[in-house]
Amino acid sequence: MNLSHLNIGILHSLVGKNDGVSIVIDQSVEAMVKNMNIPLGNIFFLAAHSSPRFNAETDEIFWHKNEINKKIVRHFCDNPPRHLENLIEKCAAYAADRIEKFIEKNNIDILIAHNISHPYNFITAVGLGRYLEKRRGSGMAWPKVMVWWHDSYFERPAFANPNDLVRKYLRYLPGTEIDGIVFINNEQQAIAERYYRNFELPKPSFFEHYTAIIPNTCDIPWNWHDSDVEDRPIIPPVDAYNHEFFRDIGLARQLKAKNYSIKNTIMLLQHTRVVPRKKIETAIDLAFRLAAKSTPSRPVALIISGHSGDEQTDYKNFLKRYYLQQCTRQPEGQAEVFLCFAENRVLAYRDVIVDRKFYSFDEVPGIIAAHGGIGVFFSEIEGFGNNLLEMIAGALPVVVNRYPVFNDEIAPLGFDIPGIDDGKLTDNLVDVAWDLLNDQEKRNAHIRHNMGVLEMRLNHGVMAEKLRNLFENIFFRI
Repeated sequence: MNLSHLNIGILHSLVGKNDGVSIVIDQSVEAMVKNMNIPLGNIFFLAAHSSPRFNAETDEIFWHKNEINKKIVRHFCDNPPRHLENLIEKCAAYAADRIEKFIEKNNIDILIAHNISHPYNFITAVGLGRYLEKRRGSGMAWPKVMVWWHDSYFERPAFANPNDLVRKYLRYLPGTEIDGIVFINNEQQAIAERYYRNFELPKPSFFEHYTAIIPNTCDIPWNWHDSDVEDRPIIPPVDAYNHEFFRDIGLARQLKAKNYSIKNTIMLLQHTRVVPRKKIETAIDLAFRLAAKSTPSRPVALIISGHSGDEQTDYKNFLKRYYLQQCTRQPEGQAEVFLCFAENRVLAYRDVIVDRKFYSFDEVPGIIAAHGGIGVFFSEIEGFGNNLLEMIAGALPVVVNRYPVFNDEIAPLGFDIPGIDDGKLTDNLVDVAWDLLNDQEKRNAHIRHNMGVLEMRLNHGVMAEKLRNLFENIFFRI
């Protein structure tokens, strides 16, 4: 089937940023353009905030942290204020109208709505559902609508008991009038089947033909095959732009104040947003355990590349307090540990603003790899593991907490990734991390193996093939 004539609409809170969903959106665009022959000019974006790009429209109503969405999340399980239902109705009607105008203006054939099964995108989900009810009610089967299920209220204990008001709208998260669903892991399909039984929808054939499980994928954007395993470390190219990274994020200044240098510092990278389920305190614990194995001349730095402030928590300040507590318990004479939040200098893309240099999120693992560091990924919950794959693609060894999806769907692919269970740091993992930091031969073998698995099993071609089959079923299978 020739898909190149299709006009694709993409709906999400953020486009072209460095959150996990935005990264998947850009990966899907790359897969559609390179592997499915859909012209980039045929892809249109509707979001609250977008990086500069063609065919992008923005409206604050889709912002997952606007006031109405924050109120809904705050009262998802609690007694809602009296005015909340009227506010939901008003905002959902506006969102539905905005979606309709976007679709008509751009002649959208299929709209891909990302993450509308998540409470933080509540108004977007209800607005889209209301638009579809109106459209389908008038006998219109066009445009087709496919949702990309990254996360949901079913997968978060905090949203396990929605109140009666919220329950009135749950048929829209992700919706009963949609034409297809992409899941990012196997468990989500089972969750969706239970969800749809509440509405006696859809027919059993829906899950057979109109859904697909598409894991996070990642292409390796540099030629790693020619790397010399014996004599040199396997690292991505480092250019003139990013050689000042440690200075610009403030780490060099922190080290200099204690008479340390970047060159002799052991680097750990937490390549995620700053939210509680990432369990960054475990990464801090590992940093102190590694410092105990080091000499005073080799400090340890934990760099956090993602942004803070999501999920209505004050987790960043908690981490600062936790780090300071660990510092006070550090034995005299032990190598020091430094905590560095890089969010003020990391964007989804490179930029220079008023002489301030900003680095792209996806280049940070390669910078840390070039310095001989490792990645840390101790999440207790993940939909799949987008940031984990980015670190592997950047030639960065990673140690993990074996969260459920990792055990069920990533480890069986053949990756060799050291880990812990239930977030409990072990002496063995500390020793393995130390070897990956200090034994070049073991490090190179580890990197080469995992990059080979990534390239073979989770490249963007995997996404494109599954997406192509799903599109064909949505448009042509009756």
